[in-house]
Amino acid sequence: MIITEPSTFDNFFEKGYILANPDLAGHLARGGNATAHFREWGHKEGRRQVTRFFLENRSRLNREKYSRFSNVIDESREYSFIDEQSAFPICFGNKHFSLSEYASESAHPVYGPFAAEITSNPTGLYADIGAGFRDEVFDNCLYIEVYPSMTADMLVEADCLYPIKSGSLDGIGCFAVLEHVTSPWKVVEEMRRMLKPGGKVFIDWPFLQPVHGYPSHYFNATRQGLELMFSDGFEVEYCRTEGNQTPAFTMQWVVGKFLHDLPAEKSSTLRSMTLEQFASQSPTSPFWQSLLTGLPDAMISEFSCGNTLVATKR
Repeated sequence: MIITEPSTFDNFFEKGYILANPDLAGHLARGGNATAHFREWGHKEGRRQVTRFFLENRSRLNREKYSRFSNVIDESREYSFIDEQSAFPICFGNKHFSLSEYASESAHPVYGPFAAEITSNPTGLYADIGAGFRDEVFDNCLYIEVYPSMTADMLVEADCLYPIKSGSLDGIGCFAVLEHVTSPWKVVEEMRRMLKPGGKVFIDWPFLQPVHGYPSHYFNATRQGLELMFSDGFEVEYCRTEGNQTPAFTMQWVVGKFLHDLPAEKSSTLRSMTLEQFASQSPTSPFWQSLLTGLPDAMISEFSCGNTLVATKR
């Protein structure tokens, strides 16, 4: 089911427009109008909106989906219904995050092979762990998060344990999530536990990405590290770099954001250099010493090559 669609003059839906564009909050708080925003800027920017169908049928769809997944929910763990209608979304525990604590909501298209797996097995049951806000959802896939995104079916504490019965799922997707959990090996163990024999995992795990996201960023993984994490109890079909993970994204992210975050007088020095001149500068040269002097520690940490820790045993 499609959750969002392009906003046009023919289909404009103010409530859906506001929900799909949380960055309008400040504009609206200052007395701005969503319809006027769309007419002046939104249609030029290609803004999207949550569909009227999804919002008007959300309660019915949630009840139907809860009925479908009720047999795989581990009821030994206490949970509550958020809307008190005995339907999704349901909430386990009380240690969750709110959308306001995120710099921006995770909103990415689902991985194509995972979507194909779900649609090819309509009687199967799947889970998308750390799904964020999906612009397309499937009624045989459970969307799990630690904050109440609009498409979350289940809110769980960030303890890397999931209230799903063992051997109950046909497949699990987890995309750009494992770098943000405190114990990714526990998540992998949980995936193995929840899957049926022959069930598949679909994993996206960043490697060369600066510090990002909320609540924090703990572990990146090399390709070898990703393979190692799934070496016990899984038969790896492939482990490769996909189109959204190429060095182009690394270079654009690191160089682009570093330039953006530098004070103007420092960034102008970099912008005037050729790539060859920039690459020839030794990391310990006066050039880099001058460039890094005075930068906030948060920026140093975000782009650091490594970190050093010294600790004393209690």
